Order: sequence, then structure tokens, then C-alpha cells
Amino acid sequence: MDNFPADGQGSSNIASVAVRLRIGVMMASLRQRIRLDPRLLIGCVLVVASVLGVIWVVSQAKQTVAVYVAAAPIAQGDAITEQSLSIVNVPISDSHELYLTPDRFDGSAVISTRPIGQGEYLPLSAIGAGDETSAPVVVTISGALPEDVGTGVAVELWAAAPGERPGTYNTPVALVQQAQVVRVLESQQLVNSGQVEVELRIPDTDLAEVLTALTNGSRLHVVPLYRPVGE
Repeated sequence: MDNFPADGQGSSNIASVAVRLRIGVMMASLRQRIRLDPRLLIGCVLVVASVLGVIWVVSQAKQTVAVYVAAAPIAQGDAITEQSLSIVNVPISDSHELYLTPDRFDGSAVISTRPIGQGEYLPLSAIGAGDETSAPVVVTISGALPEDVGTGVAVELWAAAPGERPGTYNTPVALVQQAQVVRVLESQQLVNSGQVEVELRIPDTDLAEVLTALTNGSRLHVVPLYRPVGE
């Protein structure tokens, strides 16, 4: 007796084969559809890189370091103390290594080697050891100060000694070739009298002559040695 599948079983096998073929065709079509376009891949990479870049920038901006700024104008030769400084936080960068930070300042005696403006970061290059070659002296200046005279300005100090007759003065002479203005001390009483007190940093070699002029009633004047840039 021949072994032929029954009609029902043959029909089932044919249907199964047809289903498999259809599934194979569908899978091939699906694989073709989801094939990645290189341009799409590059776009995705750029988006991811952009997001990571933004995250990095934000994280870096949140990292800060404390640095010192001048709480008030500091003249050349002024002692630098914690009272003359304020602390601000700035974003971390390579340049912050150039400025004075709390971990670099132990309160030891240091001075400013150049004028530093209020609010200016304190550069390490403008800080030096204590100055033993000059001293601060307050002098009374007759008349108004030149407009350019202010904290940190280098000036000449001139003096006119009293003459032989009362109310007269000799020809002015230069007492100090270069002094540094520490600060201008204003008071209503001095303004009304037409005088101004100025604290100067005087070289030790000129102290004796300056103190003599202060005690003998000489009329003192200051002359700025330079004009600030832009004026």
C-alpha cells in the first residue's frame, strides 16, 4: 500500500510552508526598513556630544575657588591684612593660580608693591615682603590738591620755609623726589581752612627733612609725577 499523506495533512504542510515564507519575506522587509542611514547616525552622535558638552560646562561653572580682592584702594607700600581684603568666589580656571587665595595667606607681614584698586583681585606679582625703607607720614598741604592726586599716585613733595618777615615764605624746594600717596584725609575743618591732609609713604632718607618742614611751619605742596592713562 503506497504511503501518501492524507489530504488534510498535505494541506496543513502546504499552509505551514506558506506561513514561513511570508514571515521570511516580512523579516527581510523589516530589516531593510530599519537599516541605519549614516546621516542619521552622525546626527545622533552630534546631539549626544552637544548634551555632554553642556553638562560639562555647567558642572565646571559650579566649581569655584575663593580669592582675595581689595576691600578698599591699596597704595604701594601699604601693609596687606585680612581687614583690607574681601573674599569672592570665582569659577576655577588656570588664571586663578595668579592671585592670592586664603590658603596662600597666613597673615604674615606683606605689602603691596604697586597700587591696587578697590575690588581688584590681588595678583601674587603685586605682593612683597614688608618694606623697611620707607615710612608713612601725614602732611598738611596748603591749598587744593591737583585733580590727579589720589591713592597710589607717585608725587614730589615741595616745601616753602617761612621767610624772615612774618607771612612771607622762601622759594619752594623739593624735599622728596618721589613719595607715594597712601590716602587723602579730608575733614570739614581742613576744607574750611583751605588745607588738606595727605598720608604719604616717605623714603627713610628724606624723613628728617620732611619732619623738619612739618615743625617749622613750611607750606607744603605735592606735584603728581604722572597723569593717569586716559585723562
